[in-house]
Amino acid sequence: MVLVLELTSTRLYAYIGSSHATSTALSIAMLGLGVGAFVRLRFPRSADPRRAATGLAAALLCMVAATIGGASLPGLVALSLVPFACAGILVSDAYASRGSKAARATYAVDLFAAASGCLVAPRLLGPLSPTEIMIVLGLICCVLALLLVERRPRSVVAIAVIAVAHVSLLVAGRAGYLPDGPLEVLLRSDPHSEKAIVETGTSSRDVLDSVWSPLGRLDVLPAPGERESRLGVFTDGMSPTYMVQEAQGRAASFESTWGLLMSLPYRALRPDRVLMLGAGAGASVWLAKKYGASRIDAVEVSPAMPGLLARWKHFAGDVYHQPGVRLFIEDARRHLTDTAERYDLIELALALTGNVHAQPSGMEAHLYTVEAVQLYLSRLSPTGVLVLIHSDPGNAYRQLLTVIEALETIGVARARALEGIVVLHDPRPGTAYRYMLVVRASPMPLDVVESLDLAPAELLWGAGDPPERGVQLLDGAQLGATTDDDLTPVHDERPYFFQNTKGLRATASAQPGRLWVLAGAVLLVLILMVERRNDTRSVVRPAAVATCLGAAFLCVELALIQRFTLAAGGSLYAVSFVLFSLLAWSAAGALLLGGRWRRLERGVAWACLAAGLAVASTALLVRDLAWLDSISSDAGRLLLITAMLAPAGLAIGCPFPVLLTHQGEPATRIASLWAINGAAAVAGGIVAVLALRVAGSTHALLLAAGLYLVAAAMAPAADRTNTQ
Repeated sequence: MVLVLELTSTRLYAYIGSSHATSTALSIAMLGLGVGAFVRLRFPRSADPRRAATGLAAALLCMVAATIGGASLPGLVALSLVPFACAGILVSDAYASRGSKAARATYAVDLFAAASGCLVAPRLLGPLSPTEIMIVLGLICCVLALLLVERRPRSVVAIAVIAVAHVSLLVAGRAGYLPDGPLEVLLRSDPHSEKAIVETGTSSRDVLDSVWSPLGRLDVLPAPGERESRLGVFTDGMSPTYMVQEAQGRAASFESTWGLLMSLPYRALRPDRVLMLGAGAGASVWLAKKYGASRIDAVEVSPAMPGLLARWKHFAGDVYHQPGVRLFIEDARRHLTDTAERYDLIELALALTGNVHAQPSGMEAHLYTVEAVQLYLSRLSPTGVLVLIHSDPGNAYRQLLTVIEALETIGVARARALEGIVVLHDPRPGTAYRYMLVVRASPMPLDVVESLDLAPAELLWGAGDPPERGVQLLDGAQLGATTDDDLTPVHDERPYFFQNTKGLRATASAQPGRLWVLAGAVLLVLILMVERRNDTRSVVRPAAVATCLGAAFLCVELALIQRFTLAAGGSLYAVSFVLFSLLAWSAAGALLLGGRWRRLERGVAWACLAAGLAVASTALLVRDLAWLDSISSDAGRLLLITAMLAPAGLAIGCPFPVLLTHQGEPATRIASLWAINGAAAVAGGIVAVLALRVAGSTHALLLAAGLYLVAAAMAPAADRTNTQ
């Protein structure tokens, strides 16, 4: 339940707040669990499990009501601590009740349950909205509360009232009688934020349709001043794709207005075979059809898009069911890797690489990396071109450098690379399509350059321009980029194209909310250690080990999820499948190998050492996964991923349950160590995200390996009375 609520919260936070805000969801969950364990230790009578189960159902009801009522992001984040704390009380009580002898089995059950949540959550999002998922979780908690409480009429009536309230909200919401609280919060966003929907001056009455999906909520509303001709489809309120009225789409009349830049390659080249990555609502399909394309393959990652377009068929026509047009709902890189088709034009325009389930781990899709550009170029016909469109000058400049490096890796020198690149700019305000790169591996014919140079678009660079203009082009300031940002080319190992902060300090300070959560986690660890100061045996070393283990475990999770994104079939599947596999292997390690370490006096140290070596070896193993990404069989790739995760998964599942067995008496000490481990995981998650963005997944894994080795050095010997 906890993991389903975590992932559901990321979906909600991504919509109503900045995409960066979702990265706090996992940290808040772990922090709440730690707080709950602390409350159980500090106030054992008040934190009775029977009360906690009822409190969890009530807390979820309050979260649903607050969400529907339009509570702000900070308010929801603060409120979410309550259900996670109630869950922490229940879980810590389970650890304490089962005792140190059963610690391995308890830990394994905990991990298996979390692994199951990884598979369930992505399949709930879409059929159900976040508030509806919370209601379902609340009803499950009502059943749990009935199983735990004494069958007193007062207790049963209280639970029944909570359950009826949940059901009432579910029915009223489905019938459309409740306000759209998340939308109201979104529309109150800062006009200068990433939420482009706010710039249109939209009110909730303007939104014509909405649909949730695991990859973002889609909102449909009329384009300003063009209500009858096009509708914007916003993903989480960000850069829209447009549904064009069918008659105007067939005439491609928008190519002289907002669609000018994207129309130029079709007009100049008249490609026969076209591939559109991040095709959205299909505006580019109309352009390709107008200029004679006989084969159009469109790849769109959002599973909600086909259903949405079907509901608006009366307005936009059946754009993806025209002759010669095929729509694929899958990850763009995965699609290209698995196909041998060659295209005359490949278009990637304003694709959002962030992903709701990826964001907690600082993930992005791998659409704009050097390796991605290499793949795109390899799928072009001999005279084919790659078209890349951006709205921000810094992103356009970074894309240019990434393209040049990709061309250099396939043997095209920089000077010659520029001969195959055309850079155009639309200076008119109010259009998202502002910068365009047209790329081919061989020199661009001069007549093509002339055809692309159509006013009011500005030609910033094209074949035939003097060398000094090329020097100016490679000066980021010429495109409006600043020196304050990191605009170097990006690679699959660190694919954060839009995360352009320079250095650790700037990256950390860019999201101060995380630093506050980090400080709170560290403070909670210290408080939990102080609470055990009167123990007969010192808690300092066991607590330090639990801290390292919690931080290292989450660091391993996030780094491996990022690294296997492509091979798993995209960000969504990387989160669900990779995390499921890793947690399942860890649970198996706790059950199968933990007993061997438990019998050794220095079992914790040896288990930590084995985990550190396994993680370090895995870091080297996954450093280059091009061979794995190139395998076309989904089943084959997933089996190989499972096998590659086995050594690290089995190893990292052992140290903590062995620590609980060796140092878990009295029983309340188990709950303390579990709480410390959870709070440290909060800090580990934040540090891992920073490491991923600044240094990449390999260094994040090596950081985790170092934490395991530090834990091995600090691990105390077993208390012999607990190992008998």
